[in-house]
Amino acid sequence: MKSFFNFLQKYLLPPLNKVANTKVVRGIMNASLAAVPFTIVSSIFLIINNLPQIFPFAASFFKNTILRFSNFYNLGNTMALGSIAIYYSLAVGYYYIEEYRRAGEKKLNAFTGSLLSLFAFLLTIPSISFKAGASQVANAKLANGVTIVNGVSLTNGWITRFGGVGIFISIITGILAVQLYRFCVNKNVTIKMPQGVPEGVSRSFASLVPAILVGFVMIAIDLILAFFNTDLHALLSAPFGFVKNLTGSWAGLMVILLLIHLLWIVGVHGTAIIKNSFINPILLVALTENINGAHNIFAGDFINMWVFIGGAGGTLGLVLLMVFKAKSKQLKTLGKTAILPAIFNINEPVIFGAPIVYNPYLIIPFIVNPMVLASVAYFAIKIGFVGYVNTAIAWVLPVGVGAWLGTGGNFPAVIIAFLNLLISILIYYPFFKLYDNKLVKQEKGSKD
Repeated sequence: MKSFFNFLQKYLLPPLNKVANTKVVRGIMNASLAAVPFTIVSSIFLIINNLPQIFPFAASFFKNTILRFSNFYNLGNTMALGSIAIYYSLAVGYYYIEEYRRAGEKKLNAFTGSLLSLFAFLLTIPSISFKAGASQVANAKLANGVTIVNGVSLTNGWITRFGGVGIFISIITGILAVQLYRFCVNKNVTIKMPQGVPEGVSRSFASLVPAILVGFVMIAIDLILAFFNTDLHALLSAPFGFVKNLTGSWAGLMVILLLIHLLWIVGVHGTAIIKNSFINPILLVALTENINGAHNIFAGDFINMWVFIGGAGGTLGLVLLMVFKAKSKQLKTLGKTAILPAIFNINEPVIFGAPIVYNPYLIIPFIVNPMVLASVAYFAIKIGFVGYVNTAIAWVLPVGVGAWLGTGGNFPAVIIAFLNLLISILIYYPFFKLYDNKLVKQEKGSKD
């Protein structure tokens, strides 16, 4: 076990820590967190729309009352999740600049970076081709409610690329815009106003040259790609599709969970580094596709619904064992303290208090348990027993509640959630028993 920990510390942690502490990754992670409220707001209105499916016995009542106003409250979904790439774009520009400001580049302005990031993203929205020596924009009516107006793709009347499909482009263009802005500021390629001019006026003129540069660079990229009958979104759709399919597979899911929990057992926040930084944008895209009728198994809050029951490692089962089965005072007291946070999927008290970190008794179930729980949920959806994830939820929802809401009121989803809780108890039990017995002996020895 000591050799295993040494291996992780020597070969796994240094490169991952190095990546996680880069300015760009921290900026993207903070941007992802900033976008979370909009996904939850969207889910509230989606739940209202799904009330007849959640409560079929009252379907007629809902159709004759609240659903009559659906065109109004559906705006909440359209302007939140349907526009999520805009929020990502603004957040990436802001938080990426903030990382440089913390590093000493105080001349940079985060709000200016945010606006330049959005400007760069908006310049990628229309699809423009170059044919017969002239630029052309398409106008067409396609299937599934998709139309193209002046090169802008609309799905059910709203701009398609503003939604989940535009997230990765918004991140890329945000990074590019920030670097162009930094170049202008650090090389003093800006318009400086004399002292005494109001700060707002000075800031607007200071951002003029960077805005011009961002505009020319993005238009040049659009023009070059148009010669090849493509654009930035289409160009990146193939590699993004490959990554999305990889992470959406059972094997990909297992690798993701393994990496998350290998980091946790050595005291590093694996959820923040792996899931929040790299995986959440992919899951959000998959969720938006499911809302529009796709069938992605690993989407949205899949992990929070069926895997992180009690937090990373699915530790609610372990906490219940501590409360009802522990004989050692240490685990009994910890269980009583941690049970309330664990119900709401907060488990740092257990990870660092049991502890699970560097604990050879508990790291095996901590790694194995989430992989088993994810497999149960994955194949339950694959065979059609459980519905697909189609609604964003808050990660703090208790076991069963999140699964119910996240699948639009699918009752088998609740069954799998509680089945997974039972499985986690069974997986943790033998290891918990060994550890508890060891602590009991230690406690008795200290008394002697």
